[in-house]
Amino acid sequence: MVTKIKTKTNTTVNSCTPVSCTCEELWSVSQQFCLKRLSEEVSANSYNFVDSYSVRARRIAGTYARFYLETEENGDPSKKGRFYWMALGAFASKTVACTLEHPTVRLGRFPNDLIVTASDWFGQGNFWLFQDIAGWHHYYSKFGSEVFFKCMSKRNTNTLVPEIKSAIYKADWAKDSLSKINNLRSNEFIKKGFDEVKKFENARLKNNKLKAQYQNLLIIAEHEQGEILQPLIYEGWRNRREIDSMGLFSWLAPNVALFFTSDCSTNTERYISHAPEGTVVYDYDSRMTWINQVAKKFHGLMQTETTYMETQLRTMAGWYNKADRWVNFN
Repeated sequence: MVTKIKTKTNTTVNSCTPVSCTCEELWSVSQQFCLKRLSEEVSANSYNFVDSYSVRARRIAGTYARFYLETEENGDPSKKGRFYWMALGAFASKTVACTLEHPTVRLGRFPNDLIVTASDWFGQGNFWLFQDIAGWHHYYSKFGSEVFFKCMSKRNTNTLVPEIKSAIYKADWAKDSLSKINNLRSNEFIKKGFDEVKKFENARLKNNKLKAQYQNLLIIAEHEQGEILQPLIYEGWRNRREIDSMGLFSWLAPNVALFFTSDCSTNTERYISHAPEGTVVYDYDSRMTWINQVAKKFHGLMQTETTYMETQLRTMAGWYNKADRWVNFN
């Protein structure tokens, strides 16, 4: 089990602009945003991370939704749709929140202690995926595409300003996580994924915008599944054992499905993507087969039921500053 502690994220970064600050200092601004979003202020410029993993997941879902809707700080409503993966990410993080709130994961202990750490690795994966992907989107949104691509290769948790570097290395699971996810450095998926964001912004024809959106969706999915979640949580032997055990106890465990609703479930089949039979969640190729199906269904719903989908996203967007629970069940 990972020991859960409240960590002060004493985050004060002087006002930075691309003219006055280095790439590393600008990355510190974006990382500060990610840290603060999962924290509550306890005194002037001093923050404690939210204790509840499910509340964190709902804040994450809310932030992703806000990025898609362009209602996040520095958002540009005229460019709504450019951060396409973030809309799917909102539904995914909501699903994580619902899983963490499920009695099996929250409270259950099975023979041989098979599921006791499930809430930890769900929480770990969601926390560090957010620190990664929200940082990229915040930077692009705040500083623009030209500065983003110029400074993309400079992102590295080891080169953040001292206050932010200290805060992120004190975060939950930091010692175990950061080396596995390459200290949040860039890779080919990030470059290609944000190339599609830029294509969307520059496209005039709707079909070209739709193509850029779908490519962004698939490429960022490869990044978050292969570069972040696979090495971070799915390679651990104990995590794999727990996933297998949750299959054995499937009558108690959460369903492996993604619901396109702000609620934890729905009886409307067109808003559900079930994992195909035989899916091995911790196997990257097996998991990606399902995720590609999720992406296809999501993309279809975003075109045919836009009002419904964006209503769900607006509901989730309201969770970005959800209060921590006073009773911690994690």
